[in-house]
Amino acid sequence: MGELYLGVDAGNSKTAALVCTAAGEIVGFGRSGCGDIYGAPAPVDAVAEVAAAVGDALAGAGVGMAGIAGAAFRLAGVDWPEDRAFWDAALRERYPTLCRRSILNDGYAAIRCGEPSGVGVAVIAGTAAAVAARGPGGEVWDLGWWPQHSMGAAGLAEEALKAVYLADLGLGPETSLTAGLLEFFGKPGVFELNHWFTRREGAAPWQEKPRAARVVTTAAEAGDQVAEGIVREQGRRLAMYAGVATRKVGLADRPEKVSVVLSGSVLMAVDSPVADALLAELDDHVPGAVPHRAVVPPVAGAALDALGESGIPITPAVTDRIAATLPPKEFLAT
Repeated sequence: MGELYLGVDAGNSKTAALVCTAAGEIVGFGRSGCGDIYGAPAPVDAVAEVAAAVGDALAGAGVGMAGIAGAAFRLAGVDWPEDRAFWDAALRERYPTLCRRSILNDGYAAIRCGEPSGVGVAVIAGTAAAVAARGPGGEVWDLGWWPQHSMGAAGLAEEALKAVYLADLGLGPETSLTAGLLEFFGKPGVFELNHWFTRREGAAPWQEKPRAARVVTTAAEAGDQVAEGIVREQGRRLAMYAGVATRKVGLADRPEKVSVVLSGSVLMAVDSPVADALLAELDDHVPGAVPHRAVVPPVAGAALDALGESGIPITPAVTDRIAATLPPKEFLAT
């Protein structure tokens, strides 16, 4: 098979790893749990999950780490210099033979999913949201802990719950979100819904909220004005932070158009109203932006980064081959 390359995409819901050839053929893959050092019970648990996914991918390819010529680790929770230092030490200890590797926030994995050069901005809205950018000289910037707004599926659900609570108090307009969320969560009234999420003992786990994002987008598509406003605001927030990322890495100072790659379940959903809202706002914050929807999942973008950082041109044939040899859909489902 020649030299092999490793791409890892670690988040809160799952960690995925792919091993591919220089031509883009995927020959091994693995999946495990939370690889975010902020989201796992302890940082060592995140390391164990990443190692489990990597181990399965290597086993599937029939190689050890000594057979990997380059690797790209795109990990949620690499937000501050000490986070990268933690992972650098952890990976060096586990994989001493892996000399060529890079460690970045998971947001960067999405850039090559729609822009083969790796230069541009990625806007990801899944359970949460991430924005990452790479400039023409290799400058990088990601949103990390900078956002002051809740976004992604969690943001949609939190804003919807807020609207329902305000309506129940007589401080906000009536909305079909009330009936929609009560039905979705199986609660008889707004009191019970609020109690379930906020009570001291037996409260709903945080993962429950993002599941209701589809209730919000469905209500918006049906014309509910409150839901429409939430969706529009989500689009504005994502576009706003994309503009920040563009300026931070020097892309705003160039005459060339700026590639903005959309990724994540919220933006990739069929006829996504949040994607429409983002695109409606994008040019105001990233003048001349050229939007692209991701053509492969983020873990494939990490594999493409491993190839690109090893000096292998990311041609359409390479991207097509990765797309054609991806694991089954259920492997990447959240």
